[in-house]
Order: sequence, then structure tokens, then C-alpha cells
Amino acid sequence: MKLRTNFCLTFSLFLLFVLLIQNAFPQEELVPIRAITDPGQNINRLDFSPNGQTLAGCGADDIWLWNPHNGTHLKTFSGHTGWIESIMFSPDGRYLASGGEDTTVRVWDANTGQQLRTLNRHTARVLSVVFSPDGRYLASGARDRMIRVWDANTGQQLRTLTGHTSGVAAVVFSPDGQLLVSGGEDAMIRVWDADTGQQIGGVLAEHTAPIRSLVFSPDGQLIASSSEDSTLRLWNPWTGEALRTLRGHTGPVYAVAFSPDGGLIVSGGGTLGASSADNTLRLWDPQTGELLKTLTEHDNDLEGLAFNPIALRQNEYMLASGDDSGTVILWRLTSTPEPLTFTPSTVADQTFEVGTPVNLTLPTATGGTEPYTYSLSPIPIGLQFDTTTQLLSGTPTTATPATLTTYTATDATGASGFLTFSIEVTGNGPAPGADPLDVDGDGQVTVLDLAIVALFYGMRVPVGVSLPADVNADSVVNLADLIAVAQGIDAAGGNLNGLSLQELKAALLAGEIEGVAGAPMGFGTHVFSGGIASKNIAAALADVKHFATGDVHLGKELAVLEGLLALLAEMTATPETTALLANYPNPFNPETWIPYHLAKDAEVKLTIYDMRGVAVRELVLGHQPAGVYRSRGRAAYWDGKNNSGEPVASGVYFYTLTAGDFTATRKMLIAK
Repeated sequence: MKLRTNFCLTFSLFLLFVLLIQNAFPQEELVPIRAITDPGQNINRLDFSPNGQTLAGCGADDIWLWNPHNGTHLKTFSGHTGWIESIMFSPDGRYLASGGEDTTVRVWDANTGQQLRTLNRHTARVLSVVFSPDGRYLASGARDRMIRVWDANTGQQLRTLTGHTSGVAAVVFSPDGQLLVSGGEDAMIRVWDADTGQQIGGVLAEHTAPIRSLVFSPDGQLIASSSEDSTLRLWNPWTGEALRTLRGHTGPVYAVAFSPDGGLIVSGGGTLGASSADNTLRLWDPQTGELLKTLTEHDNDLEGLAFNPIALRQNEYMLASGDDSGTVILWRLTSTPEPLTFTPSTVADQTFEVGTPVNLTLPTATGGTEPYTYSLSPIPIGLQFDTTTQLLSGTPTTATPATLTTYTATDATGASGFLTFSIEVTGNGPAPGADPLDVDGDGQVTVLDLAIVALFYGMRVPVGVSLPADVNADSVVNLADLIAVAQGIDAAGGNLNGLSLQELKAALLAGEIEGVAGAPMGFGTHVFSGGIASKNIAAALADVKHFATGDVHLGKELAVLEGLLALLAEMTATPETTALLANYPNPFNPETWIPYHLAKDAEVKLTIYDMRGVAVRELVLGHQPAGVYRSRGRAAYWDGKNNSGEPVASGVYFYTLTAGDFTATRKMLIAK
């Protein structure tokens, strides 16, 4: 009792000192928040619940649950008859699995502590248990040299994986659930197909002593292993390539963890014999292998390490570390992002000419905290700045002297960086020889100009508004405009068939033609929502068919417009089956589009889950008619933020489409 009291007093004084100096040195820090000392027994493993509200620890023959935000004890689970070596929450937080000295794997109700199942096929101490990210599988490794894979919902044994020549000390699934990686007391690491149990590639054999811990980076591109040989090693799990060796510990490294943003590795050391004492907590840069910091608050072997999956606030995470004295320390990791900069770092001064199209892509931001928002001001008349693509485009209409323009990027925390450059617009009016048939202002008359006229077909132009699709300036977009553009294509030697239509099809499916059509006219893409574009094109095609007889030019126009009609039919067709398609782009940062097909009208909802099965965002799309929702204007859009409007972390996510009685799930990857 006296020893424990002295520890609490020392810890309190240390915490007070750290808090006093924290504001004086605003940099990346790992700061202790509180200590939990009630177990009184070894801490072999720690794990946070997926919602971040519960911390579980194991040792001796009990499992303890605490509230990590105030340190209060919540529950104790009892049932094992020997040391408990490993615990893990299921991805949905409903269950807790444990394994230990009594050779059993046990599954508990995480809320009540009721023991639900006992899996007893192992014949020696169970050293590691882990759920797959989708919650289907439960894998366990034991001293009997076996890896057993169980159905997580029924407890039925599905597979036994063999190959290690000594006990299996660590098993871990990749974030996307495709790989199962195991580390043994034989110092070997093996990679398996998670669904079939087939070993992939050769044995990873760089360590020279038993493996003690394995962990994937949040994006699944790295795996870190720790060993009794005092090293940590970083691998490419997909190729088996050894990337870096992290040296600094003087004793065995029992535990390792990645921070939720993947920017930091934390390791816990211990003692193996009288000459290798190292009870330190060490912080590493995973990209360089550099040792960043060594902390000595623990005075016993560090075997439990876990990060809370839910951030305390922007760039701030909670870490729990536990040692063999039964002490758990909760830390606050504050990550100071790199200053916001641009790549490339400058923009040359620009000179544009009145009536000449402009396409200037400005630099992207780096550093800071994603996502970024961009702005540009002032902008010459006739130009538009796309804040998503950082593209300055359009056709300047008014000459202006050289004017200083500021390009600004602002990150998620409100920090900003900027570049300045001058823009001068020369000339006195439309460029000599400007062609009114060049509707999109790209310097040539093509099928795209014809498609834009069809998109605006039938639209009456308000007084004072200049609409390039009205090529003859008679205040209405009609058959005369279509004929004029088609004849312009013919006169320019353009091709009304073949490859041009294929390119146009790709543009239509991607939704890009709507953006191209809207930009030169000054209309946003919302003009084309609700089927307006489809109705306009259909009307244009009907009129051309009606007036096409006996006119050679209309005959050529008819050929290309019939091609457009075929494309329109494809895009407006009702699919035979409802389906959820792959999102694009994938990987993505920070936004993506999720396409789908509806065979019949339905209420549509998309729910996005993290790799632990926790719902982070719900997109309620409402009642949708049957059809193809594939282009950017129709597919579901996710901006990479949770329901609170905060950007989510890098890693694997799952999205589930619910449409009537149809449900399907696919996965995607945010890579920042």
C-alpha cells in the first residue's frame, strides 16, 4: 500500500509539472492524463471499445473494464482459470474475446460480462486473439503452434493454419480483412489469405528472437513487428519486403501500436534476464525509423498498448499503456501538423488575352491538416475558379492592368497559407476571328459543341444574358443552332462519327460533359439536374429527325445525333437488377462518389462504417426512381466527413446500400 501511495504522489507531481510546461513548448507531445492502479496484477493486453468509451485490460485470470475519460472501474469479467494473455473487442463493440493459460478462447457480452462461448480446441496456452475487421472471423494463436480461425458468430472452427515451429505469439488481420499475419516464438512471420487459410509468399525471417507483437498501419500498407531481439521491424505485408529496422530498446519489445492517423509508432519495452532491463515507452517516425522520444514513467515490463480509435479532438489522441505492476497510464498525444505549404511553391505572373480560353491549374497544398479549402481573389471577368480541382478557366472578356491576385489554402483547423501572383488581361474585345460556332471556347468546332447546344435545346435566353449555345443570337436555342454547329464541324473536316462519339460517351458517363457545358455559359451543373438535360437532348433529336428528309447536311447531323440518342437511351435505361458498384476514385482523398443501380423505385440510404463496424456517416438519399446512378451528378457523394462534420481518419471503410429490401456492402480506402 505504501509503494502504491508513493507512486500516485510521484505521478501527480510529474503530471502537474508537465501541465505547467505544456503551453511553453507547443509541439508534438505525449502527455500523461491519469494513472489507473486498481488491478494490482500484471497487465498483459489492453484494448479500447470501438466507440472509445471503454478500456479493457487483462492479466492474472480477470478482465477489467474502465471508463478511460475519468479512470473509474466499470466491471470485472471472471471465468478463466489461469493468466489471460490477450483480449479484443469485436468491431461492433458487442463482444469481447479473450484467450489465456487455460488453453481456452472465451467470448463475452461486452455490456453485461456474461460468458457466451468457450472455444477449447487449443492444447496449450492461447497467446493472441483477434477479430477480423468485418466481424466474421475470430482468430487465435497458441503455444501448440496452431492458428485457429473460428466463425465469430457461432464459435464453429473453420480452419487450422500450421507452419510455425514454436508457439504463435501474435495474430492480426489487415484493415481490409484480406490478410491474416502471424508471428511466432520461432522468430518467423507468416502471411495467410484470411478467407482460405492459404499461406501467401515466403516466411519473413529477419528477427532473431521470438516475435511478441504485430500491428498494421491504419492504411494497411505497413506492418510493424516487435521481438525479444530488442528491435522493431517494418514490412510491406503485400510483398514481404523488409523496409526498416527500428533500434533503441535495450531489452525485449513486448508491444507496439500505430497512432490512428498512422503518423507515429509507439513501442513498449521490458526485461528478459538481469542484463536487458528496458521498461521504456518509445515513439518512432514510421517513415524514417527515427526514434523521436523515450519515456520512463513505467517501472515494469510494458506489455499492454492501445490507442483510442476515437480522437479526443482534432489531431489529439488517447493512448493507454499497461505494465506488469498492474499500472495503466492514459496519455494524450498531441500531433502538431507540418506547416501548410504548396507544391510547386510559386506561381508565375500570368498574362491572358481577351477572348482566348484559359486553363491554369494552381498548386496543391501539403502539410497542415486535411481536408483543404481553396480560394482565389480577385478573378478577371469571364474566368471561374474551381475550388475542387484548383483550375482557373474560362474566357476573359475585359482587359485589365496587372493586378495582384491571392491564392489561399485553408486546412481543417483554420490554418492557412497563400501565394500571390499578378494577372494581366490584354486586348480590347473578342479575339480576331473568334468563331461563334466554337461554343465551349476551346479553339475548335467539335462534337462537344454540338452536344452542348443539345443540352440547352429549347432554352430561351433572357434579355441581357449571353448564352454561347445560342450561336445565331436569336434568343432561343433551336434547330438552327444545331444545324449551324453541325455544318461547322463538317466544314472544319471534323468527324461526326466513330471515336468522337466514344469519347463523348465516356464524358457523359463520368458526368464531365455537364461541367464543360456549364462553365462557358456561367451556369452551374445544377441546371442539368432532375432530367432537364435528358429532356432537352430528346427534343433536339426529335426535331432533327422530323426535318432531316432530303437535306445532306441534316443527314450528317442525324448520324451523330442518333449516336447521342443511343447514349441517352443507355443512360436512361432501367437496369434489370439493383446493384451497388465500386466507388470512384478509390483510394481517395478526401471525397468520393458511390454509384448504384435501382431496378425499381425505392427509398435509398447509404451508411458508411469504419473498419471496426462503427457507423460514421449516413447519407439519406430519399425516394429515388429506378435507373442508373453512375455519373458524378447522380451517384451518391461522400465528402470524407463523419456525421459531426469532422474529417475521418485514413484507412479502410465499408459502405452499405439499403434500397427497399435490397442491401449490399463494399469497401473503400481513404489514403491521406
